[in-house]
Amino acid sequence: MIKIGTVNGDVIEAGGVKNVTNNYYGEAPANEHADTHLSKDAIPQQLQTEEAELLMEDLVDDGILTEDWQPNGLSGSERGLVARAVADRLDISDVWQVFGSLWNEKPETLRSYLNKALEQRKSLTFQEKLTKILD
Repeated sequence: MIKIGTVNGDVIEAGGVKNVTNNYYGEAPANEHADTHLSKDAIPQQLQTEEAELLMEDLVDDGILTEDWQPNGLSGSERGLVARAVADRLDISDVWQVFGSLWNEKPETLRSYLNKALEQRKSLTFQEKLTKILD
């Protein structure tokens, strides 16, 4: 890693910014790179279908994702719920590998976020919001 500097607690490396801070719950912060666009090659094939694009547009309109399929200020639990819901809708079987790679998270960590979300009452509101968006 070639460290160039820091901005607001984030380490700036050659090639981009890497978040190093954790939020109150000890989860890594969501990837919020509004001005950084992924190349089409960086988007998994499963998310390059017409159905996926329409789904992504709905999630962008509701502030859940950016146009590059990146989480928009979501907690780890919310990212787990989004990954699972999108995978279910698009029939993606390797959900944790696809979204872990896309969001630069370990697949097992993302899966554990979903498990945590399913144990929390406060996740119900977000799950209901996702259901309305995806239906």
